[in-house]
Amino acid sequence: MLNKEQILKLIPHRPPFLWIDSIVELEAGVRCVALKFVDPAEPLFAGHFPGDAILPGIILIEATAQTAAVMMGSRSQDAARPDGDPAAAARCRLGAVNRFKFLKPVRPGSELRIETRKVSEAGPMAYIEATLWVGVEPVAKGELALVSS
Repeated sequence: MLNKEQILKLIPHRPPFLWIDSIVELEAGVRCVALKFVDPAEPLFAGHFPGDAILPGIILIEATAQTAAVMMGSRSQDAARPDGDPAAAARCRLGAVNRFKFLKPVRPGSELRIETRKVSEAGPMAYIEATLWVGVEPVAKGELALVSS
């Protein structure tokens, strides 16, 4: 549905800190599903943990926040500007992380599926539920809040 170039038009994140590869389902402002191939060549695996590499939980949270930012930013009429200026889209920043649980380790070579859903919205705050999957196994779940500016 959205490739990496289209994602770059919606959020300000850039490699090496872009943690989603594509969007496969999108209901603007309601629900979003992103995919991320967990590349074994990522430098962070050299230190987390040598011989038993796993993707850090904080990266799972960041991938969730980026997926939610695409979901919320896609509502903006300016989000799809042809010049690709991310400043044109409504900026969403991570405001809070709540009850995030890491259920299973995410290993290099996995394909991560990140599902986000807006639960509620109050002023500039949007409250998001998320579940992250590898195959049919849930690997993490939690809630976060985004603040629009």
